[in-house]
Amino acid sequence: MFDKERVLERCDLIIESIDLIMQWSESIQLPNDFLRSPESVLIFDGCVMRLQVIGENIKKIDECTNGELLSNYPEIPWRKVIALRNIISHEYANVDEDIVFAVIKQSLLPLKNTVLKICDTL
Repeated sequence: MFDKERVLERCDLIIESIDLIMQWSESIQLPNDFLRSPESVLIFDGCVMRLQVIGENIKKIDECTNGELLSNYPEIPWRKVIALRNIISHEYANVDEDIVFAVIKQSLLPLKNTVLKICDTL
């Protein structure tokens, strides 16, 4: 059995990060918008850092539940989320604004909804 409280804490961190990314990136309409000014580069860096936080917490949830919890939610490509975290952590210079933009605009809301479902289930 796994520590449900610890998983819920990690879920809260994921949700907090998603909410911050969505708030910070509201003005970003195209991938290149991240590169238009020093302020937009700060938005990019902050969003990428929070994507790393999301990936790290998902990785830890998967580890502490022996891969059993997340497999119940196949609508999210968990391995890809963790892979993005690895790229951010180990190859930061190769982080692509197009990918970050796509993740933010297409994948964060479904991820948040799934994490909220996980919280409700626990």
